[in-house]
Amino acid sequence: MQGRVAFVKTSLIDFPGRIASVLFLPGCDFRCPYCHNAALVDPGAGRDQGDELSPLGEFLAFLDRRKAMISGVVISGGEPLLHGETPRIARAIRERGLAVKLDTNGSFPERIDEVAADYVALDFKTSPAAYARVAPGLPGAGELVLESLGRIRSSGKPFEVRITCAPGIVGTAELEEIALAIEEGDEVILQGFRPGGCLDPAFDSVEPYPRGEMERLLAIVRRRAPKARIRGG
Repeated sequence: MQGRVAFVKTSLIDFPGRIASVLFLPGCDFRCPYCHNAALVDPGAGRDQGDELSPLGEFLAFLDRRKAMISGVVISGGEPLLHGETPRIARAIRERGLAVKLDTNGSFPERIDEVAADYVALDFKTSPAAYARVAPGLPGAGELVLESLGRIRSSGKPFEVRITCAPGIVGTAELEEIALAIEEGDEVILQGFRPGGCLDPAFDSVEPYPRGEMERLLAIVRRRAPKARIRGG
């Protein structure tokens, strides 16, 4: 990371129970074809990149002005744990009296502990055996995600598992395998795929699952995690 980030000043939906700001760190080791953050996945792409990113110091100065009106910060991406300085950023946020939520794809399990987030959202992209579909350059990605889930669960801090149900990436077989890694008390959230502006333009013409199919997929997960739910859609 070269000290430049993107951020949303205020969010009511990204950090459960808190009014938060969202910090997006550039770069990602995954290449999910349905991703909508192409400029963050590949910071060198896009002619307008320089207009979208701000210095990290500008964000921290913003927090100094805003910390009386928010109670948390979401560190997202891209993949925020790609950067060794993310734990330092998390400490700087906590020093301002704000809680930290981490959004991660789970590919850096050891750095999860270093961030020591108050809340973690782990994106489970597909079944562990099928991670080559979303992380072709990272052999063993599925095993890393399973390790991350174990670390997050053992931390005792609140967390959620998010599953984007993108056709061709997540379906019945994949969810049945994902469910094997889920425990009864886990907070699991299914969310629908949204075409348009995808990292792989071919996914812009992919039809999302209809609501009825999303409900059927939810039923698979609820066999293991009764609290599972669908977000949005």
